Amino acid sequence: MRKILCVLMLMSAITSCKIVHSVIELNRTRAKVYKYSLNGKEIRFIPMHHLGKKGFYEDVKKEVSLHKSQGYRLYYELISTDFKADSLQKDTIRRKVRKLKGFSGNYKENAGGPFFSKYIQQPSYKELGSTPEDIRADVDYLQLVKEWEKTNGAIVLDSLDYAAPFSHKYSKVPFYTKRQYNSIFIQYRNEQLINLLKSGSDQKILILYGAGHKSDFRKRLKRSNRTQ
Repeated sequence: MRKILCVLMLMSAITSCKIVHSVIELNRTRAKVYKYSLNGKEIRFIPMHHLGKKGFYEDVKKEVSLHKSQGYRLYYELISTDFKADSLQKDTIRRKVRKLKGFSGNYKENAGGPFFSKYIQQPSYKELGSTPEDIRADVDYLQLVKEWEKTNGAIVLDSLDYAAPFSHKYSKVPFYTKRQYNSIFIQYRNEQLINLLKSGSDQKILILYGAGHKSDFRKRLKRSNRTQ
């Protein structure tokens, strides 16, 4: 019961990526590979989470190596912090994204407590086997904020948002609703991913993306296949 309560507390504290679905997800040691298709292209999808067992990430690395040996190109989730803007706008956008996330630093740093000591932060994609020819299949900070504000209105920064240095711990309750989260963090990014898959020339694709994206991603794939 205590373990379940700890996981629920973590979910509440860092809901922006829905990184923990259950104790089972946290303790998974094998990667699950889902098989899809898109207009004749072979799609493989491995659900990821930002905290987990070392063995899980070791198995992901093995799957990446195996699929690459079979001619698959890796497409991975990573919202880019690199975007074109002047220094003032960059600072503002970074603070708005931090406000959306509700915390600073990585997920391991924000989990805290002895229960989470046996889990590690997701390794970098390079550590998981990514190479320069692979594709970062995601939006950047500027795109994310623009889409959010177009849909939900301006993200208003308060005195704490401006005063807190990026190097300091920052923790606030996310102010968005579940519907807003799903619309931008899941559906919008999934649509960008689908568009990239459709427009690219790769015929064999391995995707590493958050587990929370899988259900909506599968629906969008089916819809795209029906409309071709």
